[in-house]
Amino acid sequence: MPELSYNRVLQWVELVDGNTTFTNRQIWDELNIKTTTAKSNLRVYLKTMADAGIITRTNSHGTFRKIDVNKEVMNWREAMPENIVSLHWPFGIEKYASIYPRNVVLLAGTKQQGKSTYLYNFIKLNMYNYDIELFNSETGEEQMKARFTDLGIPLDAPFEVYRRFDNFADVVNPDNISVIDYLDFNSEFYLAGAEIDAIFRKKRNGIAIIAMHIPPPSVVYVKGVRKVIDRDYAYGGGSTAKRAFIYLSMGSHKLKIKHAKKPAQKKVNPENITWSYSFDENGQFTNIQRYYGDDTREFI
Repeated sequence: MPELSYNRVLQWVELVDGNTTFTNRQIWDELNIKTTTAKSNLRVYLKTMADAGIITRTNSHGTFRKIDVNKEVMNWREAMPENIVSLHWPFGIEKYASIYPRNVVLLAGTKQQGKSTYLYNFIKLNMYNYDIELFNSETGEEQMKARFTDLGIPLDAPFEVYRRFDNFADVVNPDNISVIDYLDFNSEFYLAGAEIDAIFRKKRNGIAIIAMHIPPPSVVYVKGVRKVIDRDYAYGGGSTAKRAFIYLSMGSHKLKIKHAKKPAQKKVNPENITWSYSFDENGQFTNIQRYYGDDTREFI
């Protein structure tokens, strides 16, 4: 077995993928480091690399990563702020909020409030103008065909549907519109923000529309008055909004623009604009109208 040297360890480090972390123990195993002296020398070599700016320690004890010195130049001088993605949205969201390439839209909703219906309608409105991919995690082929038929989506509709449950960033097309129905982490809600961020990083010219579940409403009584508290954020809380250029919330037959970073009209702030709606016999939205609030419902 070759003697452990600084150059041998450096060669091993250079083969590590840029975003991958590693530990002393991994190097012990892969370079067959057995002796106390060799392990002590390894610690010295790693410190030397850290001092030289080749690697750095992470927040996890005994873990390192390579320092990434790559920087992507942003050619902002030739960018065109008018390069809005000309999409059509159910409820006419485009009248109030605009979106650019590479942006993420989050659609958060309580169960049975029409998240899939909203996504399918979005696809129907845009499928002849953009390349769209739908990632489905809860509907079988038969049920999906029935839903599409009820919503007037034809058999020759020009988009693809894929079954996918997690790690969507591995498969989304950087330049397509990726519709994800839906993102679910069971009880590990803290992972939601990281997955949304990974999808955002994968995008280039396309956008992503991601559906997530919202915790059910809670009911409280204040001085004997019944209050229904609807939550606006999906499981995972505010971390799900970090990358969202537009954040939509659905609950109690109402759709709200929770956040929108680019108003479509300079003098109209789209945040908290809300609509009420019903469903017809085909599960399609009906009776859509602006909603201005009442005395018994609150949002958090």
